[in-house]
Amino acid sequence: MHVLAAVAGLVAAGLVGSGPSAPSGPLALTASGAVSTAYEWAAVTTSYAHASATQAVNIEITASRLNGVQVRPGQVFSYYARVGPYTAENGYGWGRAFYGDRIVPSVGGGVCQGASTLYAAVLRSGMKVLERHQHGLTVPYLPPGEDATVAGDFLNFRFQNNTPGAVVIRASASARRYRLSLWGTVPGPRITVHHQVLATYPFRTIERVDPMLPRGTTRVLAPGQSGVKVRTWVVEETPLGPVTRDLGVDIYRASPRIVITGPGSGAQTAALVGGPPEGARC
Repeated sequence: MHVLAAVAGLVAAGLVGSGPSAPSGPLALTASGAVSTAYEWAAVTTSYAHASATQAVNIEITASRLNGVQVRPGQVFSYYARVGPYTAENGYGWGRAFYGDRIVPSVGGGVCQGASTLYAAVLRSGMKVLERHQHGLTVPYLPPGEDATVAGDFLNFRFQNNTPGAVVIRASASARRYRLSLWGTVPGPRITVHHQVLATYPFRTIERVDPMLPRGTTRVLAPGQSGVKVRTWVVEETPLGPVTRDLGVDIYRASPRIVITGPGSGAQTAALVGGPPEGARC
C-alpha cells in the first residue's frame, strides 16, 4: 500500500509529465546551421529534499553537465561519457549509495538521480533506450520502474536519438527540485508511463546493542523500506489508436530497519568508517 500511495502521490503532485508544448525552446546546431528545437517532448521534475548537502551538490552538478546537450539524429547518448567519472577529481562529494540491501556512503552518491530523471523523460519521448539498470532498492524521487542506476563505467545509461531531428536536453536543479526536459524540432509523441505493483516485500528489523550508548537510549541507523515487484509499460497515442509497449518487470529488495540500543554510539561510527564496499551504486 505504501508503494501504491507513493506512485499516486508523485503523479498527483505533477512530478512526472509528458506531451508536447507550444513552440518556445532552445536551438540546435546542425550541419546546415541553427535549427529551432521549439517543441517540448517531455518534462520530468523530481525532488531531492532527501539529499544531504554534499549529495545535493552532486545532483546539481549532473544538471549543469546535462543542460544544453544536443543529441543528433542517430547519435547515442552516454550518461557516463557526459557526467562521469563519479569521482572527487571530477568534482563529486559524498552521498548515499546502495550496496545489496543496505544504504552506504559513497563518493558521487546522487548522480543516479540525474540518470533516473533523464530516463523518465526519455521514456516519454519515444527515443530508443539502449542500456538501463534498475536500482537494488526503491528510490524516493520516482516510482519503481522509472529509475536508472549508474556505477563507474560498467553500469551506464544510454539512449539513441532514433528520430530525424536533433534533440536538446534542458536541465536545472535548485531549491531541491530537479527539472529536466527534452526538446525536438517537430511536435513530439504523446506517451504515458504506467505501472502495476505485482508484489510487495516487508522489511525486517535488526536490533543491536551498542555499549557506548547510555542505557535505555535507542537510535535508528536505517528506517527500513519495503521491497516491490512492479511491471512497467508505456502507451503512445497514434492516429491509428493507442500502441502499448511493455518494459518488463523490476524487482526491488527490501532494506532492513536497523536499531541500536544503549549502551553505545560506536555502532553508528563503525558503519560509516572506511568508505563504501566496492560495487556500491548510487
